[in-house]
Amino acid sequence: MENVSKKSLAKSPNWVGSFIRQKREAKGLSQKELGQKFEPAVTTQFVSNLERGITPIPAVHIQALVRSLEINEAELMVLMEKEYAAKLTNKIAGHHMDHGENSPAVLVIARQDEEFFKWVVQSFNNLSDVDRAQFKAQLKSWFELSLKRA
Repeated sequence: MENVSKKSLAKSPNWVGSFIRQKREAKGLSQKELGQKFEPAVTTQFVSNLERGITPIPAVHIQALVRSLEINEAELMVLMEKEYAAKLTNKIAGHHMDHGENSPAVLVIARQDEEFFKWVVQSFNNLSDVDRAQFKAQLKSWFELSLKRA
C-alpha cells in the first residue's frame, strides 16, 4: 500500500479502486490491457468500474489482479478489509459519506490482539469521566513519545 497516500486513505472511501488504478498506471497498462490479462478476459468497463469503486472485486478475479499487477495478495486483502470496515463503520454510525473530523475512526486490529483490545474498550467504558480524561491524556503522551522515537 506504499503507493496509496495517507491523504487519499483519509479522504476516499474507494481505496481499493485507487490502489488498482495506481498499480495499473505504474505498470503502463491501459484498462483494456489489464482486462485482457484476466482469464477469461474482462471488459474495459469492468476494470473502470473496479477502479471507480462501483464494482467490488469478485473473489474469482483476485488472483488475476495479483498476477497482472504484480502485487502482494495479502496487501490487497488488507486494503479490501480496511475499505469494507470503513464503509461499514460509516454506515452504522450514520456518516455514509462524511469523512470529516466527526467521522468514526477505523482501526484494524490483528486477530491475536482482539481480546486485549476488547478488554481495553470494556474497561474504558466502565471508567468515570475524570478517569477517562486521565486515560486519554496518558495514551496521548505514550503515542507522542513513541512517534518522536520513530
